[in-house]
Amino acid sequence: MQTADWHVHLSVRGRPRHMRRHASFIRQHCAGGTMGLLGGIVFFAVTGSMDMFTAGAFGLLAATALPGIYLRLTGHLASSYALSSLMLALLVGWLCLWTGGVDSPAIFWLAIVPLEAALSASRRTAVLAASISTTVFAGLLALSVAASLPPAHLPSLDPFLVRMIAIVAAIFYAGALAMRTQLAYQLAEDAADSEEARYRMVADNASDLITRHAIDGTIIFATPASRRLLDITPDKLLGTRFSDMANADEAHTMADAFSSALRQGGEAGFEFSVTAPDGSIRHLETRVRATGTDVDISVVAVTREITERKQAQAVMSEARDMAESASRTKSAFLRSMSHELRTPLNSIIGFAQVIRDQSFGPIGNGRYSDYADMIGDSGKTLLRIVTDVLRMSEIEAGAVEIDAEETAMWPVADAAIRTLAPQARRDRIVVQNHVPDDLPLAMADARAAGQALQSILANAIQYSPLGQSVDVSAGADDISVWLDVTDNGPGIPPNEVDRLMRPFERTGGSLEGRPSGAGVGLAIAKALTELQRGGFSIKSEPGHGTRVRLVFPRAQSIVRRTA
Repeated sequence: MQTADWHVHLSVRGRPRHMRRHASFIRQHCAGGTMGLLGGIVFFAVTGSMDMFTAGAFGLLAATALPGIYLRLTGHLASSYALSSLMLALLVGWLCLWTGGVDSPAIFWLAIVPLEAALSASRRTAVLAASISTTVFAGLLALSVAASLPPAHLPSLDPFLVRMIAIVAAIFYAGALAMRTQLAYQLAEDAADSEEARYRMVADNASDLITRHAIDGTIIFATPASRRLLDITPDKLLGTRFSDMANADEAHTMADAFSSALRQGGEAGFEFSVTAPDGSIRHLETRVRATGTDVDISVVAVTREITERKQAQAVMSEARDMAESASRTKSAFLRSMSHELRTPLNSIIGFAQVIRDQSFGPIGNGRYSDYADMIGDSGKTLLRIVTDVLRMSEIEAGAVEIDAEETAMWPVADAAIRTLAPQARRDRIVVQNHVPDDLPLAMADARAAGQALQSILANAIQYSPLGQSVDVSAGADDISVWLDVTDNGPGIPPNEVDRLMRPFERTGGSLEGRPSGAGVGLAIAKALTELQRGGFSIKSEPGHGTRVRLVFPRAQSIVRRTA
């Protein structure tokens, strides 16, 4: 049967079992109160008069509706049962007061008062009802002993018959209360069985093993997942401990986890391994939590298999070690080869310079001088590539030390432009320094910032058409100082920007169509700038040139960082 929400208090709406209990209590008491009120009206209409006894009886009977109204307004079921016990005790006491006191046929009804209160499932309410009933009985007894009772209003029937009617009525009422008690108990049992069935269904079908342990770790409950995880049936797992399946180190960790859960509360965990029937190792993870009361405390554990996770971690660890080893090998190779190449390159460049300057006398044919120039330029280009590769390997190996200090950006830009002046003249590129003298100081390593700027300028010069210009400008705000290098080259497609900032990535399709270089200029500039807690960005559009920005912190404090 559906219960309308408005019949009950807001606190129990949406809770069907509680709504049924509240609605049943409200209906019964409101019906009894209504009958008392209508009975009084009918009695007065028929007899035309009503004495104090009758008025009090009908009034108290009508007042039995008050507990139902109180429950509807407050939602306090236990308090409503206490109020109901008080109303019933007062009604029985009033009837006994006018029908012989403790000798009244209705005196047996005082024993019914605590029975109704038992339906509240509150010990406090039941004790209170028994106290009320005892108090009323004691009052009637005192009045009877003192002969202070009012005249008896007994019907003109045989007293024995009246007493029997009262007893039978009390028995029927007590039987009704017993049936209500049994119904409430059955509903509670059904709810408990339903709840247990739901939990049992979850536990039996869970892939994780759920176990309950005594304080010494002994298993006193286990779910069927033990067959899959431990190859042991739940009944055979009872009475054992997880430590019986583990080695000494794992058993010590388990004991610490159980002790921590019992002593400190909260959750603790451990891992252990078991051998599967096929001989493979199965890795398990268990989380334990203490539960219960100080008198009956136990530990609930949830165990799951983590073999795949362990295997994945092992593979990842091995791959990481291999990658780190390969990276170290690559960096060592690059450093070694770069140093080995620099020595003969310096000799080539030096001897080419001697021939070009004709230090030991004139050259018979002028073409030899031109060849010497070409040898020297090629050697310098190759030396620059080797130097860039060596610098990149140092950065990747973490061998670059950054000493940040208050640095003016104009001298950094000027030094970089003068260093690359020969390349700019050869390519007929004009490099202009627009960095203002009064630019705020940056917190930067002047040497590293200069190398980063040189790498960007070299790229800008290399990719700019003949006769064009490359501009170096700057700016600042409250937290940063930046240098911009702008060229009028072919630009970079947006989808290529991220790729070109990785080491050894270059523009162009075929090797023949690419400008010379190792493809590490942008990567070096980006790495050196970020090591100084700065930023690096590229803004470019095909056919409209490129702007590269190097951002440094504005001077505030000295920072030392090692890559």
